[in-house]
Amino acid sequence: MNKIEAKVLEAIESNKLNPEILGERNWYNYFIRITELVWSRNFFDGYLVEVYNKDEKHLCTIKV
Repeated sequence: MNKIEAKVLEAIESNKLNPEILGERNWYNYFIRITELVWSRNFFDGYLVEVYNKDEKHLCTIKV
């Protein structure tokens, strides 16, 4: 797990980042995209969090 993944997971646990708000937005120095995952399609219920830097370079993907 890298630093960015740890930062996102910690923010979700401390309610500084709410994964229930879907879509794309800026978060600190990152651009994040949150998509809801449905079991019937992905075999996983939860959220997919994709993190990009300001230059739109993909940094990490996290399933929560």
